[in-house]
Amino acid sequence: MNVALSQELEKRLAEKVQRGEIQSADGLVEQAVAFYLDYEAGAMDDQEFRETQAAIEEAREQSRLGQALPVEQVFAELRAKYGVSR
Repeated sequence: MNVALSQELEKRLAEKVQRGEIQSADGLVEQAVAFYLDYEAGAMDDQEFRETQAAIEEAREQSRLGQALPVEQVFAELRAKYGVSR
């Protein structure tokens, strides 16, 4: 499946890939869609959704302040935490 994004979103994603904030635009879009579908299907309750949103905002602020961790480290920690072997 191919998904078309606006030029603005493509530009923003390309900048994040270039800065090393994300590994790939495809991976980020896949995670975002999975997050949305889980929430919509009820696999995530409103509290968990709010906590996730708050964590995302905290991460954005940390990144803005130069306190971000390398994406490889973050993904490794998340894979270990959730038992994902990819």
